Amino acid sequence: MNPPSISRRKPSASGREKRISSVTVIGMGNWGTSLVAALRSAGIPPREIVVRSKPARTRLDSNIVTLDHANLDAQLIWLCVPDRMIAEAVEHVVQRRRQQGHDLKGQILVHSSGVLSSEVLALAESAGARVGSLHPLMTFPTRKPVSLDKVPFAVEAAPSLSRPLVALVRILGGVPFRIPSQSKALYHAAATMASPLLLSAMVAAQETAVHAGMARSQAAKLLAPMAARTIANFLARGPSRSFSGPIARGDAGTIELHLQALSEHPILADTYRALVVNAVEYLPSNNKPEMRRKVLKRPK
Repeated sequence: MNPPSISRRKPSASGREKRISSVTVIGMGNWGTSLVAALRSAGIPPREIVVRSKPARTRLDSNIVTLDHANLDAQLIWLCVPDRMIAEAVEHVVQRRRQQGHDLKGQILVHSSGVLSSEVLALAESAGARVGSLHPLMTFPTRKPVSLDKVPFAVEAAPSLSRPLVALVRILGGVPFRIPSQSKALYHAAATMASPLLLSAMVAAQETAVHAGMARSQAAKLLAPMAARTIANFLARGPSRSFSGPIARGDAGTIELHLQALSEHPILADTYRALVVNAVEYLPSNNKPEMRRKVLKRPK
């Protein structure tokens, strides 16, 4: 999957009229916290930060409001809520604007889901908004703000809207690239494999080491250097020149022994087998026919 990248050049003078100058952020979770920090650093402090319930006031959150008190009159409204809550948030935005005697004409509404397309914003579009999505290809595990400098952003929007969204991503320090609506689920599956499921694989390795008699903390410390070197090799040399171990050598008997040892731990065994299947198919290894037949139980 190689979505076309977009040049990191700054917007030209002819495109300045399209610059987004006011933003309302809805949702102040892990991602929303990083976005708010990036907007402030870029000189576009959010006009409003909309949350479900307002925390105790501090000097930094004077523009934090609940939806019932939000004006929602910024040029761009950016939804930073979980995927399952996007449709509900859109409905609330449209209802709130109608309560004020307005529609969304002249405004932009985007979400940050990696898997959902802008079709989930159809209600806002019918109320006059231009809609799209901006997904940061980065992990945000805590409320501590993460820098958006050089973070890739998947831009999914109509061509007429892509230009100002791309410009905004660049202002925030990100690197925009376009993703077709129909490709988002596969794109996000790839992103999930590269971060949370990568962590899941590491946890599976750690748990397997625990079953071998190690303390969990000891297992993490012992496995971490090899994992870090593997990622570094992948980035510097590519997957084919970074692959080593029994699968690369074609040692089917070794893999059989691993699976036998893991048979008492079905979840770990299934995880291991799935990773071996993937490695045999996509990475260079010797003795592939034997691996498929004897270890993976697949003729061919």
